[in-house]
Order: sequence, then C-alpha cells, then structure tokens
Amino acid sequence: MDVTVKTSKNERAYFVKGVFSAGDEDRFYDVFLQIRAMTEPCLAFDLSLCPSVDPAAMGMLVVAAQEAARRNIARVIRRAPASVREVLQSAGFEKFYVFQ
Repeated sequence: MDVTVKTSKNERAYFVKGVFSAGDEDRFYDVFLQIRAMTEPCLAFDLSLCPSVDPAAMGMLVVAAQEAARRNIARVIRRAPASVREVLQSAGFEKFYVFQ
C-alpha cells in the first residue's frame, strides 16, 4: 500500500493505493499519528485505487475512525471499489464512516 495525503481547511484526505493489508501497519501508524494531531473537521479515505482490504486493514480503519470520533471529526470513505465497499459494509462500517 502507498498512501498520500491532501489537506485543506475543511478536510484531510488520505489516498490509498494498492492492497491494504496487515503488512501496512507501520505505514498506517504514521497516518494514525497525523489523525491524532489533525485540525480539519473531516477525515476521508479515498480507496479508489485500493483493490482489497484484509481484516487487519479493516481494524486499522476502525481505530482511525474511533480516534477521529473522539474529537468530533466527520469520517468518510470515498470511491471504494464495489468489492471493497461490500466487504466494509458487510462488516458494519456504516457505524464508523459515511460512504461516498
């Protein structure tokens, strides 16, 4: 997985490219630290270039959502491929993120 970030005054958006899996824990920890310090009112993950997520990656997304929720930050998952969106929604991710 590669991850890039784009920020504006209204949003911090992370663009995830490639398979998102347990092996990405170190990279995602850097993202988590940025989320803990963010001042933008919205956190977004663009998964348009992410063909799959494994259970460990799903856990990382939950931890990120919980951290953002503690700080009243809106959470969005954008442009997830149908197969990824289906997996996330079947796991109840609507509790953590709005899907766009």
